[in-house]
Amino acid sequence: MAIGVRVEIVGLIILTMSICGESSSDTNRVYSPCGDARIQRKDGFSFGIAFGKHDDFFLVNGTSTSRLQLSPCDSRLNLQNNNAQLASFRPKVDQISLLTINTSANFQPENYGGYMVAFAGRKYAARSPPAFVANGSYTVSSFTLVLEFQKGRLENLFWKRDGCSLCKGNSNYVCLNNQDCAYRTNQCKRNGSGTEDCSLGIQVAFSGTDKHDAVFNSWYEVKNLRQYSLYGLYDNLRGSLSSQLSNLI
Repeated sequence: MAIGVRVEIVGLIILTMSICGESSSDTNRVYSPCGDARIQRKDGFSFGIAFGKHDDFFLVNGTSTSRLQLSPCDSRLNLQNNNAQLASFRPKVDQISLLTINTSANFQPENYGGYMVAFAGRKYAARSPPAFVANGSYTVSSFTLVLEFQKGRLENLFWKRDGCSLCKGNSNYVCLNNQDCAYRTNQCKRNGSGTEDCSLGIQVAFSGTDKHDAVFNSWYEVKNLRQYSLYGLYDNLRGSLSSQLSNLI
């Protein structure tokens, strides 16, 4: 099934930190985020992130008030006509990856609904809950996404929040709902008068097992990074790469 959303996001950076020194060939030949794959360690894995309004990711069941969240690969959502935007990534399995979207004047999340959903698969479709990114008042620029597998098949994607622990005492941030550190949107450079680089950074890690029952370790490594200054260094590197990309566009 072809995904029906426009691909207009520019300025994507993928940075990978290897957990171990070994390398192997990529055996996964499924490149569409709407394809189904069974993977092993060191494969590439394709998934997408769709940007839109919160309610655009849900299907209302007739006249009922109940709603069902569908994958952005499902044409019943009609995301294309709702001006949704798509970014597609292919990180290495069981490595910590930093995915960055340059939110310059070419792409401002608040203009496309302000929420994002991570997704992959069709028959075995998985999708994350919608995560708030930006509106006219606030912008969240840093996220951690965990891809959970069982025997090499993706079962779940979920956002890990830190309860604003990384921005306590920092006057540049606002703590939203006791879970997300956010800039005030008028602080962002993309608005012309701001000084903060609010480019979107998504730290991706893996949990569960591959198709050979090998256990993924990268999520445990992310948890360890959160306890030490290396996590701050990693976040600073995201900002540095994003600034370099801005100079090239």
